[in-house]
Amino acid sequence: MRNSQKTWRSARTALIATGIVLTGSVLLSGCTSEPDPPTYREELQASATTLREQLEQVDGLTDVSQTISSYELTIEFAVDDPARAEAATVEALELIRASEVREVVSAEAAANDIEPAFVLGIAQVGSNEAGPRLTLPIAADADTQTLAKGVATWTEMGEIEGIELGSSSFEPTGFTMRYTVGYEGLLAGVRPTAVTPQLIQILSANGYDPAASTISPSISAPEAVNSVGGEEKYVQGTRFARAHLPMKAVAGPNWQSVLYFIPGNDDVDMYLLPALAPDGALLPLDLTADSVAAARAQIQADHFRDAWRLRDVIVFTEQGTDVFGAKG
Repeated sequence: MRNSQKTWRSARTALIATGIVLTGSVLLSGCTSEPDPPTYREELQASATTLREQLEQVDGLTDVSQTISSYELTIEFAVDDPARAEAATVEALELIRASEVREVVSAEAAANDIEPAFVLGIAQVGSNEAGPRLTLPIAADADTQTLAKGVATWTEMGEIEGIELGSSSFEPTGFTMRYTVGYEGLLAGVRPTAVTPQLIQILSANGYDPAASTISPSISAPEAVNSVGGEEKYVQGTRFARAHLPMKAVAGPNWQSVLYFIPGNDDVDMYLLPALAPDGALLPLDLTADSVAAARAQIQADHFRDAWRLRDVIVFTEQGTDVFGAKG
């Protein structure tokens, strides 16, 4: 019996020496060594959570989010108080530069011989991580006040009634940006030829040379809207998919798109949107009372039939709207 025990002890000692018995060594290390340091992902998660909580406390900011992809850190937020846009952005940039998340990403990138990138994205309130952004790379030598001023200027431009800013980028000299005059703005008489001068004025007032900025206007409208209780509600219908083609055929080369507005159970109004000239002016469509009447009859017969009645055909123009009514 003693020989058997001695043989078992010798075999066990040999196994431990060769590292095959892992359970004992793991338990032993748990008792005698420090815990394993946190992984990159654990450090990142902890530091990112802390930074997000700090940014959410900055007065004037909302919708804070962070995205990390291939050692690129993108921090996004929206400015819900335009009056605090510059001050709030300064606070946010100071928190970002002091945060551990930046250090964690930089250290991991350096360990893998990769250059890290840090980007600030300014969203529109309520965009829920979708929609246009102002993109500002946060280089190590980037001036905080310059970036904050850019955010404040972009926010001020976005306050113009009837427009929506598109995705934009910023350099200390100016902006590369798009904006859109939407359906409600067009109905209210807003035109890019009036908006662009307002944007240029804001740029000048904030110390930028408008010639160093690129501003590209556009107009847009949804495919179809329905009025419910006085409020517009988006609708879709396969019957509308090709109904505009007879009208497009006679409208000429400046055609851009169409909107169907359904004010009641049976009536449909057709809004026609033209293309824009280089200066943002709405180009004219080649429509006459006779050509609209012929296209209307074809649309009614081939597409709407008895389900809908095409009431008014409204054309957005630089001066307002031209209306071709059902009775001429």
